[in-house]
Amino acid sequence: MLRAFLALVKLSFLEAVRRQILHVMVLLSLVVIAVAGTVSFFDLGVQVKIVKDTGMVMILLAGSLSVVFLISGALFHDVEQRLVYPLLARPIPRGLYLFARYTGALAAVYAGMTLMALTLLILLWVHLRTVSALAVVAIAFTYLEVALVGALAMLLSTFFTPAMTATLTLFLYLLGSLKMGYLHHLAERNTGFAKWAITAISAVLPNMEAFRFKDALVHDLNVPANYLLLVAIYGICYAATCVALSIWNFGRREV
Repeated sequence: MLRAFLALVKLSFLEAVRRQILHVMVLLSLVVIAVAGTVSFFDLGVQVKIVKDTGMVMILLAGSLSVVFLISGALFHDVEQRLVYPLLARPIPRGLYLFARYTGALAAVYAGMTLMALTLLILLWVHLRTVSALAVVAIAFTYLEVALVGALAMLLSTFFTPAMTATLTLFLYLLGSLKMGYLHHLAERNTGFAKWAITAISAVLPNMEAFRFKDALVHDLNVPANYLLLVAIYGICYAATCVALSIWNFGRREV
């Protein structure tokens, strides 16, 4: 069973790395990060902040968009092209197949993100002759955020078409990127059903803002270790829940 899983992951990975969307996003991001690192109009302190800010934004943007477009159409494509039938005809659980598709696509996105992250870290080393631990932590939590976005896209892809999946995923991603304090404040200003609905939405929406330590990195702020642990647990549990629901829904579908 492990051999079958690894074979499916490899197949999904190779399929994803051939997609032009991944190539375009990675190359564009590398160019933007490299250009930000060579800007010489500012003093060293300002330039380093620009490199940190631009690098983190591009890694997150490229990773999130790539994983949405790679995963949102993967399941639909396999079903429409009847590629899934030979696989499911073998003694391979549907859950294993779905998790392998998710893992392979995510691995391809992570490969591109790693190139961008290494470029950012090299630029920081060139300017500062050191790389802070917070830079590595901020990048690691960006990886976790992208994994969560991919899990959300996988869940929605078991219900909707690729276009609808991508649209809804990006919409929920943007809503989750809002400051959660705004929703809590909005809930406090309402009563009755409106307050209950806003509270429920804020509880269900993924809190994407929690994974972003760009501002702390740019301004060299300390982040408590216990907060990092809580955010990591939250992200892993949320992504695992989305994947589990995806497996459950795909298992009950007629294909």
